[in-house]
Amino acid sequence: MNTPVVLIHGTNAGPWTMSNFSGYFEQRGFRCHKPAYRYHDKPPSAETSALLAGTSIADYVEDIAGFVESLDTAPILVGHSLGGVVAQKLASRGLACAIVLLNGSVNWGVLPTTDQERALGKKFMSAGPFWEGTLLPDFETMAQFGLNKLDPTEQRGVFDRLGPESGRVMFELFFWIFDENQTTKIDYDRVTCPILMVSGSDDLAIPPSTARLIAERHGPRAIFHEARGFGHYLMLEPEWKKIAAICAEWMIEQEATV
Repeated sequence: MNTPVVLIHGTNAGPWTMSNFSGYFEQRGFRCHKPAYRYHDKPPSAETSALLAGTSIADYVEDIAGFVESLDTAPILVGHSLGGVVAQKLASRGLACAIVLLNGSVNWGVLPTTDQERALGKKFMSAGPFWEGTLLPDFETMAQFGLNKLDPTEQRGVFDRLGPESGRVMFELFFWIFDENQTTKIDYDRVTCPILMVSGSDDLAIPPSTARLIAERHGPRAIFHEARGFGHYLMLEPEWKKIAAICAEWMIEQEATV
């Protein structure tokens, strides 16, 4: 395949969360890259946590944009969670030939549709002015909202690899209504490339009912696929190859039209 694939990870994580998919795509003939947001490419530390304070999603967009612009051709972007927002922002700048959103986080202007989403937002409210510093992941919250399709042993293994995240980033995602910079706002009319949206039916953080609202804003360019029985971290769940195969087949179709 001539078209490169850039896999973009989510919050509190790193490129390691995309390794299953990148390995599978490479077996199907794609050239894959897994860049990291600033301070997300090393094991968590007190120094890293301090550096993250005040970092914005806009910074992460520029991190990945810089990598994408170093490639010799516009890639297919595969974004998980926050990575889905980043992928859309880059696509609106003409930096992608196609994008795949794996449980992509909510964009500016998209309201929650379920009680679980609202409950997750309330958890952040109890953390005080979290946007001023960094946030460490909480195991119970992650087990419920992100890792609910993994068995307890696997949940702990994934959780132990997660690190701190910028509180400002979480504020921009979950409390976009108060973000005067409208950081996660997408200019949908400028996203002209094909879009595949994959939404886990059991994802409590970004449920299909909310993901469909994003798909509708993209219009006929977006294909929506509800992944029955999958949760938020579908790249790490037992039957992840089923989703990887769906994505790969769609990507091959897009490559044929480039």
